[in-house]
Amino acid sequence: MKLGYRDRIILLVVMVIVVFAIGIFAFIKPQWEKLDKNKTQLETDEAAWTLKMTDFDRINTIRDTIDERYNEALTLCEGFTDEMDSTELDQFLQEKFMNIEKHIKNDVELVGGSTISDLGTATLAYYYYTPSIVTYPLYEAADFDGSLEKEAALKCKESIILSSRSSQIVGNGNAKLAFKINKQDTMDLIDAVRKYATDNKDAMLLKAVQITDFDFNGEPLERDDDGNIVGEPPKPEDGEAELEPDEYGYTEVTFDFQVYYIQEPTKPDTGKAYDKSIWDGEGWRTYVSEKTAQ
Repeated sequence: MKLGYRDRIILLVVMVIVVFAIGIFAFIKPQWEKLDKNKTQLETDEAAWTLKMTDFDRINTIRDTIDERYNEALTLCEGFTDEMDSTELDQFLQEKFMNIEKHIKNDVELVGGSTISDLGTATLAYYYYTPSIVTYPLYEAADFDGSLEKEAALKCKESIILSSRSSQIVGNGNAKLAFKINKQDTMDLIDAVRKYATDNKDAMLLKAVQITDFDFNGEPLERDDDGNIVGEPPKPEDGEAELEPDEYGYTEVTFDFQVYYIQEPTKPDTGKAYDKSIWDGEGWRTYVSEKTAQ
């Protein structure tokens, strides 16, 4: 069948439309969908990149914070005694406070009943002062503007805050040492512990001091250069036991030493400082980390 001119034109238009439609669905539409998908992925990646760059910008701040906390912890540890087991604690006390020239010269002796505990723990609560706020009806009636109540709350603010904090558990060592000692050496030993703790910023103290005879059995007997007693020892009163010559001026005193330990922090590895210039150029695109290389 021979097509007329009009029919050929219509057929040509239909073929063009079909070819154009096939081109749209076969080529243009997939590429358009791919473009939309890539655009969405680009927006997602740009948001992730911005977030990651923000994290990078915080690296140095985090490093500084870690170093600051580490240094604060070191400073805190300086206020505590170095950790010691029972043997080390015994040796420490002997070297610092017991076997010293003065005590040896004055015949200070360690007697029975002494105990030294091994490492343990103790609970340290916050120390704070709670002001005493006295109120009564006339006091409350006089507070026309509420300033007295506000002032009282301000005075108690610190104690309220500290009372809500939890107590901390730390390492602990304890030694109860009983001495035959005179009064002056007893006072000197107490002062020596306080001075050592203050000078060395050590968390150690005398928790208790128990003195058997507060008179220290009277005055020590006078002796000559050879150590012989000068004169006669005083006679004991009725009901009292007769003392040996070296017991005059001495009594048994038990010192309860308490020391506190805290674990020193380990040195954190914060890595290298962050340098923004690493993003300049194209080198970062081919960078391989050491961990990845392994």
